[in-house]
Amino acid sequence: MKDKIFGVLQRVGRSFMLPIAILPVAGLFLGIGSSFTNETMLSAYRLSGIMGEGTWIYSFLKVLSNAGSIVFDNLPLLFAMGVAIGMAKKEKEVAALSSAVAFLIMHTTISAMLEVTGSANSMIGSTAEVLGITTLQMGVFGGIIVGLGVAALHNRFHKIQLPQVLSFFGGSRFVPI
Repeated sequence: MKDKIFGVLQRVGRSFMLPIAILPVAGLFLGIGSSFTNETMLSAYRLSGIMGEGTWIYSFLKVLSNAGSIVFDNLPLLFAMGVAIGMAKKEKEVAALSSAVAFLIMHTTISAMLEVTGSANSMIGSTAEVLGITTLQMGVFGGIIVGLGVAALHNRFHKIQLPQVLSFFGGSRFVPI
């Protein structure tokens, strides 16, 4: 029993490594791009003429900064997909797609519930914009929960056989549905 629990925790830990592996490069892109496009830094070191707004170097550094920023802005989605890939036993690509769909559905459902109950205005500070959806602020933890849930469902249902009429939706196609 102890070995089984340790094995599951070890798989969970390994599944975190995929999204975490992206972070150092994204951090470098964000740090370098943001530092060298900061007006205060450029004026302090008198680099505005060479690297100021409107130069090709500034444009390149701005693109670099945005490329790093998009990774950090969407960490919950990346963790949802990474955990699902790491925990899935077979057909990992289907698990990744399923986790992205589940992540979007979760946040859209929460957004709709906030709108229906009218509590979005009273929860300012507890809400956030995730992929353009106003939802509860769950961060990476929400992505990990979605990834674990999808992986469990995927491992159980990726080989399901449906009646002949619905056979198109059976097997790996059943999991994202």
